[in-house]
Amino acid sequence: MDYKYSKKAGALNEVAPQQNAAPARARASSGRRQEPMQQQIQSSLSDLDFAETTGVSNLGPGPSSLTMLRGGISPHAQTVASTPHRTPAPPAPRSAAVAGPRNRGGRGMFYYTVNEGERVRVIHPDGHVEIVDGPKRFWIGSKAIEHMVQNVAHPGEFLIVRSRDGRQEHHAGPASVWFDPKQHLSIDKEEALPIAAKEAVVVYSRGEDGAVARRVVHGPAMFIPAPGEWLHTFSWHGSKGGSDGYQKVPNALVFQKLWFLPDQMYHDVHDVRTADDAVLTIRLMLFFELVDLPRMLESTHDPIGDFVNAATSDVIDFTGKHDFEAFKRNTEKLNELSAYGQLVSRAEQCGYRINKVVYRGYGAPESLQRMHDEAIESRTRLQLERATQEQAQDLEDFKLGREQARATKHRAEQEATNAFDLAERDKRRAADIADGEAKRRFERAQRELDLAQQQAAQKDRDQAQRAHLASLKELGVDLTRLLTQNRADRVIEVRGEGQTHLHVDPAREP
Repeated sequence: MDYKYSKKAGALNEVAPQQNAAPARARASSGRRQEPMQQQIQSSLSDLDFAETTGVSNLGPGPSSLTMLRGGISPHAQTVASTPHRTPAPPAPRSAAVAGPRNRGGRGMFYYTVNEGERVRVIHPDGHVEIVDGPKRFWIGSKAIEHMVQNVAHPGEFLIVRSRDGRQEHHAGPASVWFDPKQHLSIDKEEALPIAAKEAVVVYSRGEDGAVARRVVHGPAMFIPAPGEWLHTFSWHGSKGGSDGYQKVPNALVFQKLWFLPDQMYHDVHDVRTADDAVLTIRLMLFFELVDLPRMLESTHDPIGDFVNAATSDVIDFTGKHDFEAFKRNTEKLNELSAYGQLVSRAEQCGYRINKVVYRGYGAPESLQRMHDEAIESRTRLQLERATQEQAQDLEDFKLGREQARATKHRAEQEATNAFDLAERDKRRAADIADGEAKRRFERAQRELDLAQQQAAQKDRDQAQRAHLASLKELGVDLTRLLTQNRADRVIEVRGEGQTHLHVDPAREP
């Protein structure tokens, strides 16, 4: 059973990965690991048989004892001539689990030294095998010495130990196991499978009664399988990429880790006919999320394929109800989940939830697209001409409006000027009237004052004259004669006593 797992989660990448490349590499690697192990076991068994027969162990860097005998070379001469004080380097490691080379213990003429941290198999002539841990020094005699290889697993790794009795054990790192050909068939090291948060793997195992059980391991975790366990490998539809766009093909997405985060994928529905037989390609983007893993495992083996088929059916049903022009007017409805009844229903049956569907546009055949482009060009040209005429009319309306505004403003300014002039004239007239009135009042007051002065002067003069006349009268002066002397045109003198009546007729006056 191959315990190499894909670390890639089940996210929908739009480029399909290469298929069967990893299993082929794994099989080739497994074959390469098994070949050196089998060759070493065969070489060890051959050397053991030779040592048991001749009593000589193969410790030098040269060919094995069996090879030397077959080639006619004396093993004793070869051992004495070529055996150094230190043992040779270890054989090529069987896997990456083998620890790095160390300085090995040396042998003398009669004794062999095992360094600290090393372990050797001491094979006695009778076939008995003894495990010796260093540091230790012991008599060699006719014993054969075989260094054991230490297999190491670090954190994040594990060792697969297969025994000759059919048992298999997994040791999680950090761990180390010495390879013993007597007990072990092989020891390999593999990497544990990291499971991040919102990820999970489906694990199958076979019980003692032969029944297969299933369990789900959720992250975050570092998954190390138990012996006999295997993971569910999902093979879903995926995008082929290239010039075909986002066309989904079977088995394009192969993975073992499920992703519970919201995911999305592109989907192009080709050759969809409208009610007037226009052939279109509808481009969508689906947003979905896994909510029920057991239901998904029990109801489908390829939910992406189910989504593709359901979405295609919904799009065909929607497009077939509209002609091309009506389709263009109603494309916004393709962004609503109500248009994808079969997709939402099938996703719910598969344990998924469709969060949103986005309409990304449509494509048409070259002939229809050319006609559509020409119609768009003609419509755009007419719209531009109409816009040009509207702009020209708007410009004329603007000019006329501005001229009217200027005329109105000019009239308003003229009216304001006239009103100002009238107001100024009224002000000047009022000022003139007020000035004339004031002047007349002043002249009248001045005349009254002059008259009063004249009257006062006349009164003073009259009083002075009366006083003068009074003084003259007192002196016995005839005032009448004095006052009328040489001054009257006609003098009428009436003398006598008593009452005298005099009538003067004005008409007869000269």
